Amino acid sequence: MINAQTMLNAVTGYPLGHTLSPQLHQIIYRNLKINAVMLAFPNQDIGEMMTVMRTLPVHLLAVTIPHKKAVIGHLDFVDETAKKIGAVNTVINKNGKLHGYNTDVIGIQNALKSVNLSNKNVLILGAGGAARPLCFFLRQERANIFCHNRTMEKAEELMNEFGGKPIQENELEKAKIDVIINATPVGMKPEPGESPFPKNLLHAGQTVFDCVYNPIETQLLKDAKQAGAATISGIDMLMGQAIAQVELWQGKAPNYDDIASQFLQLVNV
Repeated sequence: MINAQTMLNAVTGYPLGHTLSPQLHQIIYRNLKINAVMLAFPNQDIGEMMTVMRTLPVHLLAVTIPHKKAVIGHLDFVDETAKKIGAVNTVINKNGKLHGYNTDVIGIQNALKSVNLSNKNVLILGAGGAARPLCFFLRQERANIFCHNRTMEKAEELMNEFGGKPIQENELEKAKIDVIINATPVGMKPEPGESPFPKNLLHAGQTVFDCVYNPIETQLLKDAKQAGAATISGIDMLMGQAIAQVELWQGKAPNYDDIASQFLQLVNV
């Protein structure tokens, strides 16, 4: 029940019609007996949102597309891992000082925990803020990183920074890709019928991970499953990074399996 002691948290990005973060966070708060509520604050101006965070105050802010890089310039402190990644998805208000972190990398680790990435050819689709923690994690796992982006200059910049190879669409077939990861919003509601990757290049033996989580089974994952590839939904990343956000804020975490069970039941999986 909301009362005078209820703490306000938020998720911001633009657009935000797809977000399931408020529902997921409410389950985590309930399990940990935290008197808090998370609301969606769609905003194209991240600077304006940070002013709102200081003023209201908002205690924890989840940051999503397209603000994960731009938010850094508005923070008082940035965690070392987030600095190396070059993107922030979590801002915690500590007595008016805004501290930035990146828990996406924890979510990625959760999603890919059963995949052997060492010396595997891993293709990242997209070169924005969502791709950066993927590059950071894949480099740690000693994967061979490839990146394809609609604007290839951005793919080149990202690969120069993290170590990897930009790749054109006409080179994909020869590259012998083992793992495909979608770090673009393509396939997300309200346009769930789209896929960022050619269906004819999917085959058995590959693993396909889509960071998009709404819908839980995207068109890319449907195509991959039909082709005999192993599939991983972005919902695994979402849950892992959200639990890590709350742990950073409150210093305690719920049981992952309990949260997963309750959340997947809520979203009718």
